[in-house]
Amino acid sequence: MKKIIFITLLFCFNYSYAANKSYSADIDNSLWYISNATPIQCTLEHPIPRYGQANFEARASKKINLDFILHSRQAMPKTRMATLKSVPPQWRPGNGSEKIDTVKFHQQFDGYVTRQSAWRMLNELESGQYPTFYFKDWYNKDQITAIGLSSVNFNNSYDEFNDCIDQLLPYNFDDIAYSILKYNKNGIKLTTFSKKRLKMIGDYIKHDENISVVLVSGYSDSYGGRYHNQQLSEQRATSVKEYLAQLGMDDEKIQVTGYGEKHHVADNRDVLGRMQNRRVVISIEREEI
Repeated sequence: MKKIIFITLLFCFNYSYAANKSYSADIDNSLWYISNATPIQCTLEHPIPRYGQANFEARASKKINLDFILHSRQAMPKTRMATLKSVPPQWRPGNGSEKIDTVKFHQQFDGYVTRQSAWRMLNELESGQYPTFYFKDWYNKDQITAIGLSSVNFNNSYDEFNDCIDQLLPYNFDDIAYSILKYNKNGIKLTTFSKKRLKMIGDYIKHDENISVVLVSGYSDSYGGRYHNQQLSEQRATSVKEYLAQLGMDDEKIQVTGYGEKHHVADNRDVLGRMQNRRVVISIEREEI
């Protein structure tokens, strides 16, 4: 009997970390699901009953990235430091908890964990552990509150999340927001390089609902008649719009303008300068999330 009581008390200490109030999903209501799975973003969500929502997010990028966001129904009224620990579940009595990180929960913002610590949280969940935050809760007279992530029903959704991450594009919005395409003398055909660049742009923007407008501006050098050069600049810009539309971009969001000989960026008196002036500039605008 004493042994049973000792194990029970040990479990309670490890799991609660002396918390006065705890929030986490139990075995019956622990849910994990993919809410976003595109080549530009993957989101894995986990509801926390009576508290809010936990999200893991990975986005298209040149670098390996991961963010964890802890959404609370009640905004954090003051900036707090929180201790993040890996805690064993109740069916593993006797196992100790382990500190993962110390993070700052900023006033009026969701809680964020990034980079290696966020990946560590996923690894702990995969191992059956409960990543748990402990902080002084202003709503609870500054007593310790614990917010735990349940590992129940995690692994299947985690496999889907990893499959999604594997399909993320290796570049982000900043990498395609501004582009310059070059042209041969009197040419309107896209070069191999230009087609590859447009393919990158098209693969990204057709999945980003926050893209508001794509500005396509055509230019020419000053050789030949002004009317001819004006038409040439418009044809160059229009061909880019048509190519993006073929790739799946909403052509209503693409605005085309031909500037002809205006706005040179280099000296038009030499060959290299004229090559710089024969161009199409693509600027992509995105609504703030």
